[in-house]
Amino acid sequence: MADLVDLLLARPGRYVGAALRPAEDDDTGGAPPDVARIDVAALPGGSGVMLTYEVLSSAGEVGHHEHEVVARTTAGIVLVTSHTHADVTTVIAEASDEPGWFPAAEGTAPFPMAIRVEVPEQGHLVHSWSYGWGDRPLTVRDVADVRCVD
Repeated sequence: MADLVDLLLARPGRYVGAALRPAEDDDTGGAPPDVARIDVAALPGGSGVMLTYEVLSSAGEVGHHEHEVVARTTAGIVLVTSHTHADVTTVIAEASDEPGWFPAAEGTAPFPMAIRVEVPEQGHLVHSWSYGWGDRPLTVRDVADVRCVD
């Protein structure tokens, strides 16, 4: 059975689609969805992929910019993320019981967070960010539903 790395390596390229905020505490007030762009590129040796992820608001502003590496290691698949919402890089191991789910262990990230990367079919990615802060629980707050355009 193919792992997440194999699924991502099967269709590198530029993915474009909607960036949605499904969380109940969303304060966008019915604004149109933002645009998500994710570029997927193979790492040397086929050990993983680099994802360059941006969310562009309907006003044309970059609301999120991130570089991720999803790669196989001797200990399993990891996701390494650097993004505009923190001044540290976070390394997260894939959950052993849930492929594509990367929950940060307590104290290893600048805030409670988890990332899910799904490949429902070749050429289609769903990238979800869950996070919490203050007294707000870890909740899915940002979802990029994108399809390969090249």
